[in-house]
Amino acid sequence: MRTALLIAAKDLRQRLRDRSVILFAVVAPLALAFIFSLLLRGTTEFHADYVVADLDGGPLAATFSEGVLGGLAEAGIATIETRATEDEARAAVETATTEGWRGDAAFVIPVGFSAAITAGQPTSITVLGARDAGLATEIARSVASRFADGVAGVQLALLTVEDLQGAQPQGEQMAQVIALAQEPALSLVDSDATLRQLGWSTYFSAAMAVLFLFFAAQAGLLSLFEERRQGTLARILAGPIRPGTVLLGKAIASLATGLVAMAILVAATTVGLGADWGPPIGVALVVLAAVISAIGLTAFITSFMSTLDGAGAANSAVAITLGILGGTFSPTAQAPEAMQTLSLVTPHAWFLRGLSEMQGSGTVADALPAVGVLLAMGLVTGGIGYARARRLVAAR
Repeated sequence: MRTALLIAAKDLRQRLRDRSVILFAVVAPLALAFIFSLLLRGTTEFHADYVVADLDGGPLAATFSEGVLGGLAEAGIATIETRATEDEARAAVETATTEGWRGDAAFVIPVGFSAAITAGQPTSITVLGARDAGLATEIARSVASRFADGVAGVQLALLTVEDLQGAQPQGEQMAQVIALAQEPALSLVDSDATLRQLGWSTYFSAAMAVLFLFFAAQAGLLSLFEERRQGTLARILAGPIRPGTVLLGKAIASLATGLVAMAILVAATTVGLGADWGPPIGVALVVLAAVISAIGLTAFITSFMSTLDGAGAANSAVAITLGILGGTFSPTAQAPEAMQTLSLVTPHAWFLRGLSEMQGSGTVADALPAVGVLLAMGLVTGGIGYARARRLVAAR
């Protein structure tokens, strides 16, 4: 073991001097995670600035402006500002203020709005949208339409009661009818989804980390080709050192490289991008299993190659292919069902799934199935790969 550790230490010193390993293991995945998160951040967050001009001042107008729109403000979905006239509301979505503020859409509630609804007469809410705020305007229209549907339901209930009893409901009876008409036909109950989901920053941080992990993990066995060419390997084997010891040293060096690189990426993306990887113990288990699977798979591929260029090209091709299938560039949940099933043969998909299972109310135990699959992939392919790789160590 001491000899294997010395070989591993020698490899690690060489890799620190070899900037290409640092580039593939840390710099490239961190840069791409930052780019992806920056590009997609705007598509995953929504906030609108709305203006409301209540020209009616009645109770039903207040229900819309304070209740409906106020609910959007409380939920953090929108900022609501008021204007006294329609012209002021229109100007608010057409021209920015001196502070640079401009509304995305405006609601104009006409005079007589509440009286018209109570009397069963037609009325409307005008929605004015800014030219460059298509999504916010469509949401504003949907909010107004949904309120109108509720108003229509109240009016229908009042007319029904009036027809049945021959007189329009008044006072407390009217309030009861309105309250019953506003009750939802369906009750929505919040529940945790079986398959939890990573946030975009976390997803692409983890995806880029596992993608480039396979480039870092292959460096161990690939160095055998270079050492054979330089004659270093022959001098090592001239002493009382067995091929298995050399391979063990290479595996330890790859394990250390992968773990250190992943630890740096987890810490950097957590601080710099706000990524939430999950419980530290669970993350450590998933990362360890992923590193082992990467070492095993790259060893398996390398063992079939006879040249440095061939091994590097084969490992790169497999890493990219598995990365695409495993969802490192796009979530597999958005892919066809056949692609989702195919992704389960990739360690990338199981790594992302293990992290996803710990999100929300998930625990470390929820990630253990993914950890088990990753370890099985790594141990099986690694066992075959390192057994075959003994021929690469043999002196020539």
